[in-house]
Amino acid sequence: MKKDKVKDSLLKYELIIKLSLSFFFIAIFCLIFFLGGGLVYFKDVLYVDQFQNYDFQIHVIDVGQGDSFLIKLPNQKTLLIDSGEISSSNILINYINEYFIKENLEKIDYLLLTHPDADHIGGAYEVLNNFNVETIFRPKIYSIYEYQNLSILNDYVISESEIYNKVITKAYEDDCSLVFSEKGIILNEAGCKIEFLSPDIDKYSDTNNYSAVIMITYQDKKFLFTGDAGIEIEEQLIKNYGEYLKADVLKVGHHGSKTSSSLEFLKIVNPKYAIISAGENNSGLPNVEVLNRLNDLGISRLSTQEINNFAITVENNDITIAFQEKPVCDMALISAIFVVLLLFVWGCKFKWFYASK
Repeated sequence: MKKDKVKDSLLKYELIIKLSLSFFFIAIFCLIFFLGGGLVYFKDVLYVDQFQNYDFQIHVIDVGQGDSFLIKLPNQKTLLIDSGEISSSNILINYINEYFIKENLEKIDYLLLTHPDADHIGGAYEVLNNFNVETIFRPKIYSIYEYQNLSILNDYVISESEIYNKVITKAYEDDCSLVFSEKGIILNEAGCKIEFLSPDIDKYSDTNNYSAVIMITYQDKKFLFTGDAGIEIEEQLIKNYGEYLKADVLKVGHHGSKTSSSLEFLKIVNPKYAIISAGENNSGLPNVEVLNRLNDLGISRLSTQEINNFAITVENNDITIAFQEKPVCDMALISAIFVVLLLFVWGCKFKWFYASK
């Protein structure tokens, strides 16, 4: 009877030891988890907030194989260039929501749909469904809705794209101001200039060439966005603007495809940074030849494929870049160690403890 009591007592003490060690290891795990940025793994979107309340910000949003750029202008207005693929809609909406909360903003003043491809306008319907959008710049291409319902039409082509039709129809329903993108449009927003350099004709054989090409100038820094415009458009831009194309940051055309970013164009733009918006499953984009051109010209590459979300601002008359939050520790390794330790604690008989008794 006495032996049974001793045994029960030892088992009780052993349970206390195991629970104490378990709580100790749990505490260590939680400490590493929080200090090591483990909460990142549970966030819907990794928002880049290092430039909160800065007057001018460009947020490059990783929407997979697509484009989307959220820009804050100095007068608290916003410009969204493209909206990525349909499959990335939730990522885009969550990012914009987070952005609006942090910056105390309420609407998208300008939505620029560079051209009708789904990887550029796929998320636009959800953008319109979730946010107040005032003005939409769109290509000189009519939707099916417009063809069927408008009595006066220009001699523009008609797109049979389902998503393009859905977006344009929604824009009419929401009473958005619709403006056709074309060379010569200029917006001046509190010292920030947005200039449309292309398209300069009404019809192109390649849909990509309808892409709105815009130059954004803030202070003395210039940012050139090219959509999916091809080498044909680059040649026309060189002819029309020459050295005016010189920019500090270039959004590389067509996700780094060899149909864009000719050597002549890169030389005349001569950017310090080149943004490439591309996904992991992308049929070989960015193209190796384009990457080699960038490397040979000493242009620093910023790719969503490699660094995900990031943001750009102008600070002290220089371009500053911030990247999305990254966990310091490898949570998979830490979790594995944690599980092994707990298994050891609960599997061990603590013979040394019994021996001491």
